[in-house]
Amino acid sequence: MDRSRYLKKIQGVFYEESTITLGTGHTQKTQKVKNYCRAEQVDEEKVKLTFLGNDGNPTGIVIELPYDEFLKRYTLDPNYRVKSKEEAEHDRHVAIAEKHRSRGELFSAEFEYTNALKVDPESIRANFGIGTLYMEMGDTAKAKAVFQKLSEIDAIFEEDNKHIFNEFGIELRKANMVEEALANYLKAIAISPSDEHLHFNVARLYYDKKDLDSAMEWLKKALEINPHFRDARNFEALILRETQAHSARKETAGEGEAPEATDDPDAALRRRRLEAGQDATPEKAPPKR
Repeated sequence: MDRSRYLKKIQGVFYEESTITLGTGHTQKTQKVKNYCRAEQVDEEKVKLTFLGNDGNPTGIVIELPYDEFLKRYTLDPNYRVKSKEEAEHDRHVAIAEKHRSRGELFSAEFEYTNALKVDPESIRANFGIGTLYMEMGDTAKAKAVFQKLSEIDAIFEEDNKHIFNEFGIELRKANMVEEALANYLKAIAISPSDEHLHFNVARLYYDKKDLDSAMEWLKKALEINPHFRDARNFEALILRETQAHSARKETAGEGEAPEATDDPDAALRRRRLEAGQDATPEKAPPKR
C-alpha cells in the first residue's frame, strides 16, 4: 500500500489502554490503565513513540512501531493535559473516600470527601459522593444542603452531568423526598430534554405518588421520543390496567358512594414488580478526556 500521502500525518499524544490485575485470591480485581506517549511518524513504515510519565514529561523510553501495528493499538487524545498538583490531590482524596465507602467505613469516607472539597469546593464528583453518602447515612438535612449547592454550580449543566441529577433523583425518591427528587429530575431533563429515560423516571415518581394521570403524561413524553422504549410501554400498560380497574370499582360502588379503597391483588403484584425493578439509566454523553 502506498502510504506516502500519510507521511508526517501522525503527530500528537496517543494512548494505549490495557488491563492490569491487582491483588490475589478473593481480593483480586482488574483495572484499566492508559499508557500515554507522544507519537510522530518517521516514514511510510514506522512511527516513533516517546512514552510520558504521570507528570507529562518523557520517561526516557522511546520505541518505534510498524505503522499498521500503531494504528491498531493506539488512540489519539486531542484533549490530553497533565493534571495540576491540586487536581491530583483532589482525585486521591476521592479515590480513598470511595474505597472507605465500599468497605462500609462511612465516617472515614465523609472525612476524605471533605478533604477533596477543601481542594475544590465545586467538584462535581466530590459533592455528588458526599451528597449520596449523607443519604446513605440518613442525614437528609446535610444531603439537602449539598443538593442545593450543586444546583448553583455552573458546570453542573454540562451534558454529561445529567447523570448526577438523575442519581440524586433516584436516591431522593427512595427516601420519599418527592419534591426534591422531582426538582433533580427536571434539572437533568433541562440538560438533556430528548433523553427518554429521564422522562420515564419522572413518570415513576408520580406513580409512587399515586398520581396516575401525571405518570401517564410523562410516559407519553418518553414514548414520543422513543416509541420502541419497551420498559415505558410495559409501564404504560400497567397504568392503563390500574386506571380501568379503579374506574370499574367506582362504577360497582355506585354513584355517590366511595369506591372500595383496596387495590386488586393483581395491581398490587404489578406494583411490587415495578418497585423491584431498576430506574432507567440516561444515555451517556461522549466521555471527556
